[in-house]
Amino acid sequence: MGLKKYISSFFRLLSLGRLADGCRYALVYCKNFMANRAFARLYSSFIFPPPYFMYETYTLDFKAYLEDGRQTASEVMALFSAHMNFEEGGKTLLDWGCGPGRVVRHLPLLAGTAHRITGCDYNQVYIDWCAKNIREVLFFKNELQPPLSLQQGSVDGVYGLSIFTHLAGESHTAWAAELFRILKPGGILILTVQGDKSRHKLLPYELEQYSQGLLVVRGFKKEGHRLYSAFQPPAFMQRLFSNYQVLKHIPGGEPGGLDHMQDTWVLQKISA
Repeated sequence: MGLKKYISSFFRLLSLGRLADGCRYALVYCKNFMANRAFARLYSSFIFPPPYFMYETYTLDFKAYLEDGRQTASEVMALFSAHMNFEEGGKTLLDWGCGPGRVVRHLPLLAGTAHRITGCDYNQVYIDWCAKNIREVLFFKNELQPPLSLQQGSVDGVYGLSIFTHLAGESHTAWAAELFRILKPGGILILTVQGDKSRHKLLPYELEQYSQGLLVVRGFKKEGHRLYSAFQPPAFMQRLFSNYQVLKHIPGGEPGGLDHMQDTWVLQKISA
């Protein structure tokens, strides 16, 4: 892994990341083609996104897309349910940065029809695909920067899975304020970010910055791109969300978290 992070940095500096990524996509597509085709036949009624959508946002593995998406949705609902009564109808949940719907498509069945499930993303092609193929969820496009087209205090719960990990420093501040705006008082915010479990990815100067509790951003690609990367130490997250109560902070890899690599934060809005 030590050599890999230096090679990756070299490719980024030479602006060859996109070429390398395209080559990797082709290899992964070919490697998984037979298994994906066989799995799609077994689940012929399930509509999978285009292969590159899956590769770009998760992994080009049909079985993992379906099973892990369903499992993650169940885990998200468990975290919400620990602090939110779904027996009371009319809850509104938002998947902020839903991509091609890997997780949010499972929420209507888990939450029940009495609740409003929404998803948003800044990528128009993802939103178009989701709106056409996942009818139980309301989708809308957002921009890379806030605001969202939602009223103040209109959402009971928001989750963003590996979204802050692709944003610049100024965008962290702007989106933290926007998510606070749309949440109801007492609303729940669930996030995954690159914390201590990702320290091994950092170059020496980045690790020094991270160890000081500062945000680390690799801005070689366009903000929001999967190759644009940000790392959030716990001290930074506590400062950024100081107007929330931290209900849970689960370091990457520990039981109860949503990602084996990323930290899970469960936060509650504590003021109007």
